[in-house]
Amino acid sequence: MEENFIIYNEEYVLIKNILDELKKNTKAEIVFISDSEGHCIASTGDMEDSYLNSISSLIAGSMAAVNCIAEMLEVDKFPSVLTESANKSLHVSMIDDRTMLIVIFDNTSNLGLVRFRVKTAAKELKDVFIIIKEKLKSDIFKDEGSPFEGVSDEDIDEIFGD
Repeated sequence: MEENFIIYNEEYVLIKNILDELKKNTKAEIVFISDSEGHCIASTGDMEDSYLNSISSLIAGSMAAVNCIAEMLEVDKFPSVLTESANKSLHVSMIDDRTMLIVIFDNTSNLGLVRFRVKTAAKELKDVFIIIKEKLKSDIFKDEGSPFEGVSDEDIDEIFGD
């Protein structure tokens, strides 16, 4: 199991902008990023969080299985997987070893356009995740203490309305 990572606000805004643009340009219903453990990192579109987290977990498991198949076939990895039905399709593309980009779209979207736009967005997102990793390595909060210092459970409950 890998250590959780922090996404800084600056990079989160970049990620959301990339997802919003991808959703608009592909006419997708929902676009989101999941980590290899099935945690939804960011999303755009209409879907309940609990449903989105369940889908993220299932996709993470299926991608792990697909990459086991790749090993058995002596293929490095499958960088993307497309699943189609009569009404909806699911395109999963690996951003890096730890994160994947998922696009759910219906038959009004053009598959070739979705693949092209996903490839471009995945490259942009990979660059953003490299920036995040560099910030984490630089110990940006080393002298300042934790970015969550002074935040209590009550503060979090107040923010999220629990």
